[in-house]
Amino acid sequence: MKKIFVFLVFIVLAFSCNDNCNTNNQYDQQKEIISQFQELKYGMFIHYGMSTFTGREIDAGDMPSDTYAPTDLDVDQWIAVAREAGMKYAVLTSKHVSGHCLWDSKVQWKGKEYDYDVGTSIDNTDVIAEYIKACKKYDVKPGIYYCLMDTHNSYGPDKWQEGILQPEYFQFVKDQVRELLNLYPDIFYLWLDIPRLASFEQRAEIYKMIKEIKPECIVLYNFGLRGGDSQTKINIEQFLAAWPTDVLNSERYPLKPGLFDAEQKYQEKNYYLGYEHCDPLGKDWFWVPEDRPRPLDSIFHLYTQVQAGGGNLLLDVAPDTTGHIPEYSVKSLLQLRDRIKGQK
Repeated sequence: MKKIFVFLVFIVLAFSCNDNCNTNNQYDQQKEIISQFQELKYGMFIHYGMSTFTGREIDAGDMPSDTYAPTDLDVDQWIAVAREAGMKYAVLTSKHVSGHCLWDSKVQWKGKEYDYDVGTSIDNTDVIAEYIKACKKYDVKPGIYYCLMDTHNSYGPDKWQEGILQPEYFQFVKDQVRELLNLYPDIFYLWLDIPRLASFEQRAEIYKMIKEIKPECIVLYNFGLRGGDSQTKINIEQFLAAWPTDVLNSERYPLKPGLFDAEQKYQEKNYYLGYEHCDPLGKDWFWVPEDRPRPLDSIFHLYTQVQAGGGNLLLDVAPDTTGHIPEYSVKSLLQLRDRIKGQK
């Protein structure tokens, strides 16, 4: 009997050790991936698509596909500017709220191939493919933005808080995310916007699918915390509407130094998470004619505050209707680069 008891204890301990080892391995792998992300420090957010041409950030998704009509598209210029400005990664809007895609999606929707994309637009260029190509050329790591809200196919702004994606549309989202990862395997970062439209179970399923396709891919569900005046350290429980995620993030109001800790614990499990702050160079995310970059002192202060807070700065720079980043934006970015260099 004593021998049987000892044997059972050994078995229990072995399973316990195995579970702990697996958990520790997952944590160590996550820490390595996020540590590499943290070293990037500074990236370019590129808002470009249907909203560039309609002038509406929260676009109604009601304009024909050929409304998207760049006159002199130059994706290479975007990434050349990012590199020259000292940025080490980028995130491009593959599909914003309008539902219009910057690649020719072959996913089935409503019984036929999806047709609200560049394939049915004035300029048929696969912008995602050109973007990945340029990122390789200039050694800039490519990230992709994908919006869960879709005014053309599913939800309008009046249903932001619905909390569960309709089954058919949820399948469409999964199919498109899978298509992006399979078509463009160099994607290192998926930036998923407006996750509160989905249920926790749906977000977890998408997250799991991404990790199964590409385990090292970093996933951010955008919470967009506006906690610049907060004096309390942020934690996972504040981000449950965007959980699970690999990166906690703020928008327009960066966290003050000391409020972010990469070491997090939730439901008795340890996590190592990144922190990223996103902000437009000017006032708007997409290009609008009257918008101009903020004063250099303001942008430099933003950069130094995010760095001091242990985060990455994802600075939005919007191409115009020609398909170029305007010269005034380029000038501002290079001035910021010189100011950053001058502080070292």
